[in-house]
Amino acid sequence: MPTRVLVLSGQRTVQQLKELTDYDVLFAEQDMTLDQVMLADYPLEVDFGDWSKVADQVTQAHAAQPIDAVVTGVERLVPLAGILRERLGLAHGVTEQAARNCIDKAATHRLLTEAGVPVASHHVVTSADDGATAAAELALPVVVKPRDASSAAGLKYCDTERDVRQAVNDILATGRDSALIEEFLTGPEFGVFAARVQGRTRVVWVVEAEVGPPPTFVKVGGHFPSHLPAEQLAELEELTDRALAAVGLDDWVAALQFMLTPNGWRAGEINPRVPGGQAVEMILSTTGYEPSLIAADAALGRETAPQAPRVACGLYRSIVFDRPGRIDYNPSAAASLTGLESPAAPFIEFDVQPGEAVLDVGHPRGGAFGRIVLSGDSPQQLESDLAKVLEQLAIRLVDEPVADDAVDRAHTSCC
Repeated sequence: MPTRVLVLSGQRTVQQLKELTDYDVLFAEQDMTLDQVMLADYPLEVDFGDWSKVADQVTQAHAAQPIDAVVTGVERLVPLAGILRERLGLAHGVTEQAARNCIDKAATHRLLTEAGVPVASHHVVTSADDGATAAAELALPVVVKPRDASSAAGLKYCDTERDVRQAVNDILATGRDSALIEEFLTGPEFGVFAARVQGRTRVVWVVEAEVGPPPTFVKVGGHFPSHLPAEQLAELEELTDRALAAVGLDDWVAALQFMLTPNGWRAGEINPRVPGGQAVEMILSTTGYEPSLIAADAALGRETAPQAPRVACGLYRSIVFDRPGRIDYNPSAAASLTGLESPAAPFIEFDVQPGEAVLDVGHPRGGAFGRIVLSGDSPQQLESDLAKVLEQLAIRLVDEPVADDAVDRAHTSCC
């Protein structure tokens, strides 16, 4: 019988598994479109607001035709994947406890500390008063964040006691019962994509990120490979292995964050999923590994063999601004770029149309308003191509007053 994989949401994962494998794909999704119904071998309409009902539906499907693995790239559904693994009696895949150890950042920090993996000094607080006390102990400035958020969602940089109190109250007002306060660290950031299969960790990709200033810490760019010397890269790989073991993650994948501070490495988040944004395309082109396939194979307890990488290097730039205004650019240029040296087609995406309002990179509704992702043979080639792309897109800002509420969205932190 063919291998049968259940995908919890995520159309791209289904597409990649259908294109690259002979797996039968059961696709559980909420409010499925006709295209999604036609895409999967076995579509399953579910309500992700009722996990008990989802588990009953999946159990019925498993009884009819056994499911071999459950996979998802949606972080909030990873605990559900663990619940389903146990319910179906599967041998491999994420456990619910490991998923929750990653999603709860306070639990992550505690487990990493116990395992000797260095993290930022931190406190869990349940009130604004506790937050003020913790900030004084850590020394301002500090970072205040929800315990269950990722990729800078809800993060606040605070350099006064008043800011700390407000940030804690804002988090508690969302219905959460606590917040995480961390010391403010400085240094280059590195993103790691890794798979851990039957107790063995494989670091697939390490990207060096360029992070914007506080208070939003938007990822304004990044490049692969990193500039790390071999010794520091080996240290990072060892810390990745220890970190994943500490939170109990196995037969699964993770996107991890690290910072190289003046006092050495500090581990940050462990997000139990493939990287977000356009990182998946850069990983595929520069390493030959398709992240969705790695994730599915890990949930099956299998290693994935890579294809030959198409290119050696990757570069991305977020489209950000240092002041508010209205964006203008040439929308037709993205489909007709000329003179580029790279053999790989660029990826260009705008979140706004010409004439729409944008806010500065540090504004709560600002951040990244688009992204440019390039892959090629050398860093010099990519920098040259980036200059040509920017010239032909002709991105500029029309200076005119823009109210804060002219942009109706939370800030986007990365590509």
